[in-house]
This record gives sequence, C-alpha cells and structure tokens, in this order.
Amino acid sequence: MAFSKPAQVSALEKIRKDYLECSICQEEYTEPKLLDCLHSFCKHCLLEYHTTNYKDAKMLICPLCRKETQLPETGVEDFKSNFILTGLAGQLEQVSSLEHSKLVCNLCEEKNKATHFCYDCPMFICANCYKMHKKIPSLLSHTVATLKDVRNGKTAMKKTKPKRHPECQTHEGEVMWFYCTTCDVMICQACTVIDHRNPQHEYIDCNQASSTYKQSLTQLFTPLEETMKKLEQSQATASTMKDNLNIAVKRTMAEVKNTADAIRAEVTAQESRIMDEIKTILKDRNKKLEEFEQAVSVNLHQIQHSLQSAKDISKNSSVPDFLASYPTISKDLKGLIDQNQPKIDSTLDDLGFTPGVCDISLGNLSMKEPRWELCLNDVGIDGAWDIDASVPGDEMAVADCGNSRVVIYDSKGHQKETIDIPQSPLAVAAFQNQLVIVDQTNSVKMYNRNGNKMFEFHTVPHSEMGKTSVDLRSVAVIKDTIMVGDLKRSVITKHRSSDGSLIDTVSVQTEPHFLAIDSKDRVVVSGGNRQQVDIVDITGTTLFSINPKINSQPVRYCRGVCCYSSAIYIAVSNGAGTGHIHQYDTRGRFLSCIAQGLYIPSGISLTSDGQQLAVADWNSVKIYNKV
Repeated sequence: MAFSKPAQVSALEKIRKDYLECSICQEEYTEPKLLDCLHSFCKHCLLEYHTTNYKDAKMLICPLCRKETQLPETGVEDFKSNFILTGLAGQLEQVSSLEHSKLVCNLCEEKNKATHFCYDCPMFICANCYKMHKKIPSLLSHTVATLKDVRNGKTAMKKTKPKRHPECQTHEGEVMWFYCTTCDVMICQACTVIDHRNPQHEYIDCNQASSTYKQSLTQLFTPLEETMKKLEQSQATASTMKDNLNIAVKRTMAEVKNTADAIRAEVTAQESRIMDEIKTILKDRNKKLEEFEQAVSVNLHQIQHSLQSAKDISKNSSVPDFLASYPTISKDLKGLIDQNQPKIDSTLDDLGFTPGVCDISLGNLSMKEPRWELCLNDVGIDGAWDIDASVPGDEMAVADCGNSRVVIYDSKGHQKETIDIPQSPLAVAAFQNQLVIVDQTNSVKMYNRNGNKMFEFHTVPHSEMGKTSVDLRSVAVIKDTIMVGDLKRSVITKHRSSDGSLIDTVSVQTEPHFLAIDSKDRVVVSGGNRQQVDIVDITGTTLFSINPKINSQPVRYCRGVCCYSSAIYIAVSNGAGTGHIHQYDTRGRFLSCIAQGLYIPSGISLTSDGQQLAVADWNSVKIYNKV
C-alpha cells in the first residue's frame, strides 16, 4: 500500500522521535553509545552526564532506568557504539531527502533532474544515465527504482551490506575469522597465536559463535515471555482488586450511613471518624495498588524493551554487530530473568463493616488482619546491628559489625556477597544503586554495588575537623538527602547525596541511635536506652513521642525503627531474649506486636513492597513474611 506524502512525513517524524531521539538532549542521536540496560544516548551527552553526576566513579547509572553500567577503563568513549541506530538514521535521511530535496543526477555533468535511484551504487540518476546504466553488463544485477516508487513506499531503501568479516584493528590486513570466547571479541588468525592463544584463551569460528549465541539468546526468550504473561496477569489482578475495593467501600459506606441514620444525634462524631478512616484506607490502598501497577508496568516495559531489542538485533544485525552486542544483551536478559517481580498484598481489596452492639456505638470496620511468620533465621553472622531491605534488586544490606563487613542478602535470604569495612560498620542505608555506610571512624562512606568506595564525607565543616567531637550511629535517606545521627552532639546532619556536602545541622531532644523516615516525611528518632521514640519535623521539633511497653511496663531499650505506609515499626526489648517488634500508627497509637522472643533486635527494615520484615538480631538475621 502506498502512503500519501503527509502520511510519509508523519511516519518519518514518529520513527525519528521514538527511536532516534536522545532522552538527554532531546535531539537526534550523535554517535549513540549503548549501556548495559540497552538504552542509548549521545556520546557527548553521556560525557557531560558522567562528568556532572559521577565524575570520580567507576560506573554510570542510566538516566532512564537507573541500572548501573561499569565504566570502561578509557571512559565513556569506549562504550559500544549503537551502529543499528546510526544505520537507521542514515536510511531515514535518504528517504527524507527524496521527499524534501530537488534531486539531480549524480553521474552526468549536466546535473539533469534525477528520475531513478540505484540501490547498489548507490546513486540518483537521470533518464539518460539510466539508459546507459542498463547497457553495462556488470550493472545488470543492480536494483533500480523510479523516485515515484520510492516516494510511494513501493520499494524500500537498502542497507549498505557490511563486510562479512571485518579486518583486525591490531594486525593490518588480517581478517577476523574467529571469536575469542574468553574475551568476547572477534579476532584474526594472528591474534590466535599472539594475544589470544591457547590455553589461556578459547576461540571458535565466528559463524559458529554467532549461531551458538543466537541459540543461547533464544533460550532466554521463553522464560521472559512467561514472566511478561505473569506480569500482565498481575496487572489484571490489581485492576480487579481496585474495582472490588471501590465496590466494597461503596457498600461499606452505605452500611455505615444506614446504621448512622437510626442514631444520628448520638453518634455523629463516631460516624465522622469512621468515614474519614474509610476514605484514608481507600486512598492508602489505591496508592499501594497504583504503586504496584506502576512497578509492574515498569518491569513489563523493561522486559518488552530488552526482549524486543534482543530479538531485533538477533534477527537483523550482521555477525560483527551481533557479536559486539551479545555480551551486553545476554547479561541484560539473564538479569531480567533472575529479577524478582513485584508482590501484591492480597488483603488490599477486603473491607467490611461490623455494626456496634451498644446504643452509642456506630460500629467498627472489619478487615483481614495480616500475620507475620518467621521464614528465615540466618545465624551465619556475628554482630548484626543495622539492616536495609530496600536495596535495588530485592536485596538487603546488613551491617555486621562483629565481622567488620556489610553482607548483601538476595531476595531469598541467602548471603550473596560481602563488602569489607575495616572499622566495623554501625549503620547502613540504600540510596539508588549505592550504599551509605557509617563506621567507627566517625565518617560516612558511599559504596557502589560492586563494593567499591566512591567517596567519603564528614558531618562537620572542614574548619571544625579535629576540633568537634562526634559519635555517628545512624543513617537514613530521604529523596536525595542523606541524614546522619550524631549521639555526641544529639544532632541530625543533612548532606547532599551527590558529594556528601553539608546542608544543615538540626538538634533533637533524643539521641539518634536509629533513624527512619515516615510516610509524611517526618523523621523517626529512636533513643536507645532513653526508652522512647520521637517523631520530629524537618527543623528537629518534636511533634510527639512513643513510649513502648512490654506487659504494661515501659521497655528498657528502643532500637531499630522503620516505616511503611501509615505504620511505624519499633524494635524494643528488656534485655537479651526479650525482643519485640511493635507496630504503631502515624499518631503513635499502639496497633499490634508482630514478633517477639528476639535476642537483641537492633536495625529493622521492610522490603519495598511491605511484604517482608528484616531484623538485624545481633547473632542472626531474621526475615518475617506477611501472610
């Protein structure tokens, strides 16, 4: 089917915008470079982005998906070039020139008006030169089309056929027939006996490598397609739950109103309270469901993008281009297969109402009360003091001060890797793909996920270094700000996450042994043996305090704190073996005891979906599932 001129122009513009526009500069790609996540950006844009945000770092975080890519030794310039985008831009430029330019013959000196285009030369030719072109025997196999046919979409612009095997950049004149599976690069015969010889290196024929790796990628497609189906089912489940929630809310509100009508004069205050509570629940649950839908949509889009990119490259790329991209694509697809998918709280669409039995009681809302079950108790640790379960990739980081290390656990609670911290870590918090660690040197260190220290900063101005005593014990992150608790001065310092520079110092009444940020961006300050937890605003003003109790008696220690949605969680104890985890609402009212019998519970943290609670319990790490 031929396209009209406006349709052709619109299609070209859409292709340019969707596929050929850099997300940083919003312009057409210039020397596009490919990251591990398969997103591409202009070389100069990546240079500026890296210099501005990660100048001294050995990695770069994608501006779109926040996935980390290791920086080559020579810098941004050595990222793989996206030749597919470059080729597509060239093809579109040719098609666009047919539509917007007055074309002349590339052969004759008279520069007659072009009437044909030879895809193989490639050249625009006039009617006279076309007649000559047809008479030359060596050109008879060339594909020639009229410009009218090209404009109407009856023929397609050909890609320039690349060399089947490119020449080696190291050994002049040598063709790269082989692929080093050790180094993941194409090599020539000279390379096999000089730089890539056995037994340190293994190599195979390029065609064999291409065939093998294409098959390897194909095996990754099916599990990812199954994951996409599950994500789509999760989307449908969330949508149904939202509908059920709205129906349940409407039904419940009607029941409340009908009951209230009978005793309106006496129970107006109670009715107002319960209706507000329902609306709060609706808002809170809708927010959770929307966040879940968004997380599913992001994962689905990421998989769709990576899968389609892998399929396109496997199908359309030349052997050299495919092999150049294969390690990146394979790593990305395998990472997506291992990636844990969002979980949803199955109780979110449940809501009911129980009428009161007394004359002045309007009733109470009835909802499924979740339980917490211990699913993991890892004792391979000595001195677990702090924990953060919100590390990207559904991982958690534990400050193991007894072994002078930070231990990274995977989503199943297995120790995955360790980062040695010579001066015993006391606090840890996740920030994007980085870890913020406070150790006994009384400084704050930023590490990337490869365990490399990026930079270090202090909590006092440079002029006060060595003059002002500090005792750093806690850390929390709010948006792009790092907050550090100092017991010695009873202050919380605020720092920029980009370089650790000091923003502000805020005094607090309770020594900040542990810190957390609640859903209202208030700071939760746990006072250790002060037996209380303060909720303070950004100026350090105490809004209210929580005084936990065990068996109606004040506790001896308040330690780890964390927040999720409209709840505050506190680790409390009266000594070894008496630890509890208590849950409070955002006004400090006790809701429930969700765990007890812990040894010495210190840091606590909820996973990003709120379905797991992780506890640093001194000589073990415990994980509780919400059921």
